[in-house]
Amino acid sequence: MLTNVTLEEACELITGNLIPLPGQSVALAEAAGRVCYQDIYAARDLPPCSQSAVDGYAVAMGDEVCNQFQLKGNLGPGDYPDFSLAPGQAAGVVTGGPVPPGTRGVIPWEFAEVKGEYITTTKALNPGDNIKPRGEDFRRGDIVARRGNIVGPGLVGVLAACGNGKVKVFARPKVAVLGLGRGIVPYHAVPAPGETRDCNGPVLEVLARREGAEVLGVETAGHMESAGGRECLKKLLRKADVVITTGGAASGAYDQALDLIRQTGARVLFWGVRIKPGSHSGAAVLDSRLIVSLSGNPAACVVGYHLLVAPALRALQGLDPQPARFDAVCKNRWPKKGGTRRFVRGYISRNQNQWQVNFLPGQKSSMLRSLIDYNALIDLPAGHPPVEEGQRVSVIPLFTL
Repeated sequence: MLTNVTLEEACELITGNLIPLPGQSVALAEAAGRVCYQDIYAARDLPPCSQSAVDGYAVAMGDEVCNQFQLKGNLGPGDYPDFSLAPGQAAGVVTGGPVPPGTRGVIPWEFAEVKGEYITTTKALNPGDNIKPRGEDFRRGDIVARRGNIVGPGLVGVLAACGNGKVKVFARPKVAVLGLGRGIVPYHAVPAPGETRDCNGPVLEVLARREGAEVLGVETAGHMESAGGRECLKKLLRKADVVITTGGAASGAYDQALDLIRQTGARVLFWGVRIKPGSHSGAAVLDSRLIVSLSGNPAACVVGYHLLVAPALRALQGLDPQPARFDAVCKNRWPKKGGTRRFVRGYISRNQNQWQVNFLPGQKSSMLRSLIDYNALIDLPAGHPPVEEGQRVSVIPLFTL
């Protein structure tokens, strides 16, 4: 077992022991937000035939300039032409409707005047005007999504237009959360003197769902004896791909996380990470299942989730586990100089074509205040001096901006 590893070593140990989950076919309406398991190709040309881009008149032109056309027929919504146009002929068409063979362009209705069997126009028309050619959007066989792409509303629209009723996506990681801290009770319970409501479990449940996971349950076992905690952890490992434990990860007399994990037969990958908050974190694997132990302090627990668990959930779904990073300008000061590498909760925003970040109040590991508004982690290297307003720092965005 490795101890006191760097963050990069911890992430490499975790992701290096994971295998992406298998694929599953889901209904198109349920695919949004899921990750494509394989490349997807257009099953047909889009549009499937030449269509009008406007309501108006499809016309056939010869080489000569012509502003009068004989009206051969009218096509309404849902009609398909059973005739073609010869030079000098026209047909009424609707937006998105097919145009007859022989069409060279479409005159918008507002630029046409109908007199008996003829239409006239004063607007110059070039070949191809107001026509959507067959396959203009996609040709049959064109790739529309790659393995690892997230299914968004636009892709759903393309697949619906191609007639795809199902999409093959990565299975959702199944996640369970187990609170091990002594005296921790479910948040909906009334705590007795000396007990504390569990806030980590509900926060982790929401965060894991945002990462695409299916959360099987949130339990607490801090009140159990060692045997009870071991059996509870084993039960969760039988049904979950990832079990997150919170609390009991330090080395005090009442900390039980490491001992319980060893009792399951899991192989411990590391224990302790050189970061603050969240130094009391560890990970283990049992067969193909991952256990990540996080601190019981709320802020340290959340930071540990973003840095250790979220990359694992992304890797299981075939995504790049590494978070995005960019520089941002500080809008306020961070007066403390660094010892251990620190991840500070911040709020990033865009102003005058540059990213800005605020250090949020309430940065103690035990505090919840900074978690209300945070949307980024500010990565301050080990031994950093105090950070001044206007200085550039490295940030990890956490949520959609």
